Amino acid sequence: MPPLPSNQLAGNLFTALGQVQQTGQVPPYARLPANQFGPSFQTINKGSLVTFSYLYFKPGHDPTPLVIITDVWRDYIRGVNLHYLTFPYILRLLQPNCDNPRFSYYNIKGDAYIVGAFRQYKRLGIRQIKKLDCAFLLKVLQTVRTLDTIRRAVRDQINRTVNPPAQSTEEQPLGTTGTPGTT
Repeated sequence: MPPLPSNQLAGNLFTALGQVQQTGQVPPYARLPANQFGPSFQTINKGSLVTFSYLYFKPGHDPTPLVIITDVWRDYIRGVNLHYLTFPYILRLLQPNCDNPRFSYYNIKGDAYIVGAFRQYKRLGIRQIKKLDCAFLLKVLQTVRTLDTIRRAVRDQINRTVNPPAQSTEEQPLGTTGTPGTT
């Protein structure tokens, strides 16, 4: 294993990755803390999709982010806040990366729009964290998009039936004498 950097935070990241690679287990500080219902046995890893209340949000920023995690550090969680992305980008990001333990910043760094939604959160400010089921969410998102397509097709059919285009006629409107623009 390479020597650890002098930066304590970066050192924790490399230590955690080394432990996962060597032991196959996630370090204890990467686990969710206990909550009012007792200890949580779910683990937040890279690629986890989580939502939470954030105490340290700035005015105009998101107090309840929906984040796909890229890094879990001792003091911080980093990831992409999906609330800042449009539907097609969310699908494109979640399909290959949701619950993917290899998901990282390097997967998104080439797309400036997604990088604009990348955030870092202090773990001390995170409350009421919930890990979401990626497979279920992707099914729901695809169903919603399918329903939108069906809804659009039905609306188009109704418009064609109710509002058919009028056929042009040679008749003159009432009150005209024959040349356009004169009465």
